[in-house]
Amino acid sequence: MLIKLDSGYLLNTAALAYVSSDEMLAYFKKPVIKDKDDYQTLRCFGIGVTEADIERIAASADNKEVTDDED
Repeated sequence: MLIKLDSGYLLNTAALAYVSSDEMLAYFKKPVIKDKDDYQTLRCFGIGVTEADIERIAASADNKEVTDDED
């Protein structure tokens, strides 16, 4: 699911690892390689979000249907 942020960017919620309301950042699951010669050097990256963005992200998470296929 894509959410349009206040900044105008589209955010794919499936790519999110977590959202920090303290830092106002949405962190992604895949890290960024800082040095292409040293693939061990990785860092997580995020994008700045507003309180309204965080509310939209939380609402989209609440709207996902969770099913239990075991009977």
